[in-house]
Amino acid sequence: MCVFCSSHRPAQSGLGEIQIMDKRLLFVFITGAQLSVAFAQTLQYYFVNVSLDWTSAQSVCRRDYTDLATIETTADVDAVLSTASNYTGKAWIGLYDELYNSWKWSLDDSSFYGDGEYTFRNWYPGSPNDLYGPQLCVRLISVSDPLRRWDDRQCSDVRMFVCYNGTVDGTPSFVLSNVSLNWTEAQMFCRKNYVDLASIRNQTENDVISALISSADVWIGLYRDKLWSDGSLSPFRHWADGQPGSDSGVQCAATEFGSGRWYDESCSQSLPFICYKKILPNAEGLRASGQDESSITLQWNKINNSTSFVLQFNGSETNISSPDGDGPVNYTVSSLTAGTRYTFTLFSVFENVRSSGVSIVAATAPQNPEDFRPATQDESSITLQWNKINNSTSFVLQFNGTETNISSPDGDGPVTHTVSSLTAGTRYTFTLFSVFESIRSSGVSIVAATG
Repeated sequence: MCVFCSSHRPAQSGLGEIQIMDKRLLFVFITGAQLSVAFAQTLQYYFVNVSLDWTSAQSVCRRDYTDLATIETTADVDAVLSTASNYTGKAWIGLYDELYNSWKWSLDDSSFYGDGEYTFRNWYPGSPNDLYGPQLCVRLISVSDPLRRWDDRQCSDVRMFVCYNGTVDGTPSFVLSNVSLNWTEAQMFCRKNYVDLASIRNQTENDVISALISSADVWIGLYRDKLWSDGSLSPFRHWADGQPGSDSGVQCAATEFGSGRWYDESCSQSLPFICYKKILPNAEGLRASGQDESSITLQWNKINNSTSFVLQFNGSETNISSPDGDGPVNYTVSSLTAGTRYTFTLFSVFENVRSSGVSIVAATAPQNPEDFRPATQDESSITLQWNKINNSTSFVLQFNGTETNISSPDGDGPVTHTVSSLTAGTRYTFTLFSVFESIRSSGVSIVAATG
């Protein structure tokens, strides 16, 4: 690893008229300044063509969107570039330098650090300070400080270093190098021959290494990397050649629209900027998988374990957790009215951010026909009769392995249907279903005989 390499509730305040140009680009005008939009996976990017310093740009993005742009993949790079096809200058993104809170250990293994050990620091008074420009790496001072404290130095300096070589009976083992290298070379050496550059998790380990090094100032594994404004831990970087820069006071990153590459710029410089909003994919495959007279079972594809759902219908909302396993999500809506259409809208939810939602219309099964009976019989036919339900509910009659579709007649009287060409003196079983929007009731059966 090279030291130089490696969410939020949006509120659309102050927006003017929005013109939808196509499925990927929108053009919005904010107080006369052009703003363009593009999508990449779950992020929606906005180019704001107003020149502000980095901190002011961050404030606008957090007020009107989610934050300054976090860029995690080359697909995100392409999406950012597509927001302003006619602009070739630079624009702020969310990556910035922070002197005190951006220090990391080279050994990036969370199980290695106990509570509070990852953030243990033993700074020399006044450090870190970027005294001679950006100083992104840390040495343990031996020559001039009997307390063996730390200070920040330029990573290109050459000195001895301490490697971590695992544990022996639960005690960390450290090895002092017999060569002098710059910080990045020292990191590569330790990773090749041992485990990593030394992490110092507490004062006891600081004392152990101090005794080991005698009078040599040495590199340890602490280094500083830029942070994302929204707190993302993404290691993705897309620097131009020679970047990030080494000039003092250069702390914030800007993307160049001609190349998509990133540059260090003074945070006080005024540039346009890229904001983003987090968007969620809608659940796919929403459908009614089963119905009866009083319930509808809905089914859709799970997104992941951390994405839950909200189901809206009849003016109410139901929160639905993502189930364990890889199968689809099933949810049954009960206490419904038979033979009724319902509109269901499903949103996926992550960290209180909702997707745009997807809707379906599904119907409950109608009630069974009432008073189903034989009205008359002769030697070759049986006339069946039952009560009509309403004009939109039809019927299916099953007997002898056949089905007959029967429409609901006009008027309010009962429904009659004569089954002919039967055999005299024979018993027949008839099953009658009511049908609403292709959904059948559970069915009711009778036995009737010809004369």
